[in-house]
Amino acid sequence: MGRPVNKTPEGGRTFNLMFFDIQVFVSGFLPWLHSISFLEIIGMMAVMSIDVIKNVGKPILLGIHQLKSYHVPIHFRYNEGSGSPKVSIIIPTHNESSTVKKIINSCLENPYPNKEIIVVDDHSTDDTFKQAYPFHKRGEIKLLQRMGSKGSRASAINFGITFATGEILVIVDADSILERNSITEVVKYMSLPNVVAGAGDVRVISGDNDVTNLLTKCQSYEYLIAFELGRRLRLMLNILVVIPGTFSVLTKELGKKIGLYDIDTITEDFDLTLKIFKTGGKVTFIPTAVCWTYCPYTWKGWLRQRIRWSHGQIATLVKHRNIVTSRTTYKPLLILGVFDMLFMDVILLFARIFSMVWLAINFSQNIAYIVIFITLVYFVSEIIVIVTAALFSPRKSDLRFVYLMPFIVLIYRPLYGLIRMFSYVQWLFRKEVPW
Repeated sequence: MGRPVNKTPEGGRTFNLMFFDIQVFVSGFLPWLHSISFLEIIGMMAVMSIDVIKNVGKPILLGIHQLKSYHVPIHFRYNEGSGSPKVSIIIPTHNESSTVKKIINSCLENPYPNKEIIVVDDHSTDDTFKQAYPFHKRGEIKLLQRMGSKGSRASAINFGITFATGEILVIVDADSILERNSITEVVKYMSLPNVVAGAGDVRVISGDNDVTNLLTKCQSYEYLIAFELGRRLRLMLNILVVIPGTFSVLTKELGKKIGLYDIDTITEDFDLTLKIFKTGGKVTFIPTAVCWTYCPYTWKGWLRQRIRWSHGQIATLVKHRNIVTSRTTYKPLLILGVFDMLFMDVILLFARIFSMVWLAINFSQNIAYIVIFITLVYFVSEIIVIVTAALFSPRKSDLRFVYLMPFIVLIYRPLYGLIRMFSYVQWLFRKEVPW
């Protein structure tokens, strides 16, 4: 008699073989998992354990801080309607004809009374100027146009600031939309003692041209964690060293003191923040001032954006290396913040790769088990992170992003890590990155 499996249709036999393979794997994996010691787990996790500790530690620290804040509420010195400081909103634009009306309207709809809106058309080749001109004609905005020399975002902002008459400067990207109360919230936080600059809460509304797909959803997930956890934790530790260029705030007095934006880097927001910290000023995160932004919806566009960010990040860190090498004494928290970014974003990135190679060489017989184990640990820690970020967010609907977690852990983040490595190597070999 033939074996029953031979009488099973081809598809059924394939399924039985797959099921058998999974059974064999699990029957080997579970005893192996039970047999390894705690020290062996630490050894296998090695560099990856830092990510897990960070992911689990963030919710704990922020939870404790949140409980404390309930008993010690923030006391703002700003009282609406009594001597409201003037706010100048600077909007640099370059070929933003499809979005410039949206950002202007969102600024106009903000009920904060004492404000001016300055739109800078920086060498646009489309009809951005034409789209913005009716607002200028009605006296609702100041519309400026830069011609001649080569354009750049930093130069456009600096140009707009020269026409600003406000005490507080708010810089917003043209492909963004401000929530209705954002300006009022900015002024409240800027009234706190010693605060000279601030970072708004930036979230993704959709991809460019209102496209929504897997990539734009992944960026929504990424921004949720970066701002609701990352920015909050860095603010709590006083090491918030990056003000997002999409929605940044500073006093005009400070701007004059530091010379506004430098044009020698493509991450002028990071560069500006380090310049601010060098003055000893305090930078705050403003979670209630929300700016919705559009993001790349094609992998090609996303790739170019992330290469710029990573290349500019390492270039700016090197530019301001005197924070850790100079005899000039900067605040310990500034040095800690720069070291934290250098370690977590650069050193740890390469260490992960070397760790995986080391595991593959020294534990080749059980490498499949090790990979599955590490992946499961990452999944658990990532669930903690995304759920905590959504709970900290004022929009509980953000929990809908949880289902993206497997793709983020297995595809999105590893791919971004490779892009960052590529960008750092490009910088090392002095390769220029076009804007």
